[in-house]
Amino acid sequence: MYQRCQKADQGSGCAYDNVKFSISSSIEASTKDSQRYQGDDITMETVKGPVAGPDGLTASGNTFYVANENTSLIGSISVERDRPVGKTSLLGAIFIVVNACIGAGMLNFPAAYQGAGGIHVGILMQCALLLVVFGSLLILALCADIRLSPSYQDVIREMCGGIGKILSEIMIIIYTFGSCVAYFIVIGDQLDSILTFIHGEDFADFWYMNRKFTISIFAVFIIFPLCIPKNIDFLKYPSSVGVLASFYVCAVIVVNYHIYPPPTAEIITKPQSWMDVFSAIPAICFGFQCHVSSVPVYSSLKKRTLGEFTKVVIGALTIGFIAYTLAGVYGSLTFGWVVCSDVLLSYNADDVPVTVARCMILCNMLTTYPVLQFCGRLAIDSMWVTSWNLSSEEAERRAKPRRIIETLIWFICSLFLALFIPNIGVVISVIGGLAAVFILVFPGVCLIQFVLKHSAASIPKQRFLIAIGFIYTALGIFILGESTTQSIMKDVMNGHQQSGQC
Repeated sequence: MYQRCQKADQGSGCAYDNVKFSISSSIEASTKDSQRYQGDDITMETVKGPVAGPDGLTASGNTFYVANENTSLIGSISVERDRPVGKTSLLGAIFIVVNACIGAGMLNFPAAYQGAGGIHVGILMQCALLLVVFGSLLILALCADIRLSPSYQDVIREMCGGIGKILSEIMIIIYTFGSCVAYFIVIGDQLDSILTFIHGEDFADFWYMNRKFTISIFAVFIIFPLCIPKNIDFLKYPSSVGVLASFYVCAVIVVNYHIYPPPTAEIITKPQSWMDVFSAIPAICFGFQCHVSSVPVYSSLKKRTLGEFTKVVIGALTIGFIAYTLAGVYGSLTFGWVVCSDVLLSYNADDVPVTVARCMILCNMLTTYPVLQFCGRLAIDSMWVTSWNLSSEEAERRAKPRRIIETLIWFICSLFLALFIPNIGVVISVIGGLAAVFILVFPGVCLIQFVLKHSAASIPKQRFLIAIGFIYTALGIFILGESTTQSIMKDVMNGHQQSGQC
């Protein structure tokens, strides 16, 4: 519930010139000739003259909304502002977020389930992390509302300062660039499988079916045009195709379970050690990492409110959970512990429905790349503007040529690396652990800063929320360290296979 008081007009029922609400010292002002009311969690002062509010606003000419601590866990202060009107509808936003989630990670879930110790353990870990992902997305949206931040790194800047912003931008650039390289490699893998089905094993002998040529053609004529636009709201249309493609792949995996004979390999039902349980966490985090894309999506909503974004998050995570669970369960039941890290590679090359599924995954990759490239481009552009100390007018005036140059350099570099890195595992081993940083570490720090600076909650609730923030941060650091250590150990041991024989 919210209480509201505006500057009194002639003949109105409000007897004071201005009203200031001070909650946990969130709003402070020097007062003169003031009257004061002290409640359990709310202090109301009536003052003459303008009153300083959050973010430098004054009560004069503004409406201050104060959250009742008894009805809100966060107990936050929300200041009414002129919010920018976006172009993305609720359904369009859901499709964009789902498309950012579901991609190459879905193909790895059967192997992740088997590596974690079986289906039950995998689903349990997935449900636990799903709740954490849901909370972190809402934390980012809540913090984004403080200054209507349009990007992930802007949220970090407002909550963690300049150093936090620079650190987040560097990590965003590394993660999104590495993901774009990985998606190019996945595109090449699917094209190779499709051409093998059409022409046979000797397709690579023809220059126009060579892997490097086919990836380049698809990249230049399909992906690059999708990367140029200033905003990503138009991607709601191709993103819907990507979502449908993911569900078709799930349907193929489910149907083929009933068609293929029972697996000759053992189906793992329990972990061999407690470390096996944690082996699936990086894969699940990588699968549900949509946080970098979520803030731009939130800023582009037609109705930018936390309630509206909650609907987007619930819809997107529900779709992602269903897709990942179907793929993980039935892929595990079909092939057991020998399932490939890319489950589609476990099927026969001449399987027509699987070949169609590869085509659908190809379509999904073609629409996912522009979303991540957009987020990486925002980070580069922000660092450029900050480095050269450009004013908002100068930055806007030169935005178009700068955007084209940034996109072109990003596109060429990621394509070049993808052409000469044939193994997606090389890329995932570098960027896999960074997903936990975006899902857990930064949102955890943001929650702590929000509670300390902006929350109106009581002291016990503030301590509870700060503890949650520390848990988020510690868990994210643990996953980052664990996945990085496993990657290094795998390289040192030179030959360890996660699962299967692919």
